[in-house]
Amino acid sequence: MSGEGVESWRGEDDELLADVARRYYLDNTSKVEIAKQLGLSRFKVARLLEGARERGIVQIQIKSPSPVDRGLSEELAAVLGIPRCVATTATGSAEQVRAQVAEAAARTVMPLVRAGDLLGLTWSRAVDAMVDHFDALPSCTVIQMAGSLHSPAGGGTTVDLARRAAELAGGTAYAVHAPLVVDDVAAVTALRRQPGIADTLAMADGLDISVVAIGAWRAGCSTVWDAVSESVRDEGVAGGAVAEVSGHLLDVDGKLVESPLEQMIIAVSIDQLRRPAERVALAAGAHRAPAVIAAVRSGLVSTLVTTTDLAREVLRLLAAAERNPV
Repeated sequence: MSGEGVESWRGEDDELLADVARRYYLDNTSKVEIAKQLGLSRFKVARLLEGARERGIVQIQIKSPSPVDRGLSEELAAVLGIPRCVATTATGSAEQVRAQVAEAAARTVMPLVRAGDLLGLTWSRAVDAMVDHFDALPSCTVIQMAGSLHSPAGGGTTVDLARRAAELAGGTAYAVHAPLVVDDVAAVTALRRQPGIADTLAMADGLDISVVAIGAWRAGCSTVWDAVSESVRDEGVAGGAVAEVSGHLLDVDGKLVESPLEQMIIAVSIDQLRRPAERVALAAGAHRAPAVIAAVRSGLVSTLVTTTDLAREVLRLLAAAERNPV
């Protein structure tokens, strides 16, 4: 066996092993390039890297994230007819579950974003937490897809969310400097026509990827529900609303509910939300299953990041509907 054999690293000193390992693992230099730099063969470099691991100079640690049920994820994606589902086994309080979904969403979204993309975000507590879990993003432009909405439970605003994501990407953030919900319809019309707001909302025509949260149109399940009057809530319910996405209400078939709320929001249109090639939606909790089904039927979701209990409830509801068609 030649000097390039399996144990050819055993006679080398630790400094050389560490140098090769540093170039490969930290500087992202290829084995071929390292070989050229050090006057070695690429086979020798491979053996030195093996030696660095064997001697403990390189220690690889894999941090296990919130576990994902891959079988359930694939089944849900197939039944819903969308490319991708991520069903995480989230446990704990509502806040802890939200944090675990946000972490899974960050791991899902980061590889989808490419340099030069136009990324759209709508604020929710889960989407806000997702940005905190981003390690980095390719250079891209980030736009705010809906007016600002403050959460009584804390967190930032949509403007802050877009800015934080853009800073990670080294890109530019375009904000909508207006509330999401405005009671005066005339004021809404005027705000939508303001150049800064109109220009940002128009940019959504060219979105490459969007990230939204799916809310259920009921108490405690939508931050928009909390922001409107009882009469507006009731009219949405009367119109058959089961879901809320970026301020838009959807019925069980995914159709837009023409309630007064539709005239009160400053946000990208439902058609603009359908346009991106990558449409990521976050949802947690079995009680949001009808809302998830509605959002998927509306064409707003290509990737769903959710919890295993919600995934099973969606499958149960769809199976029951198939057995007992209306």
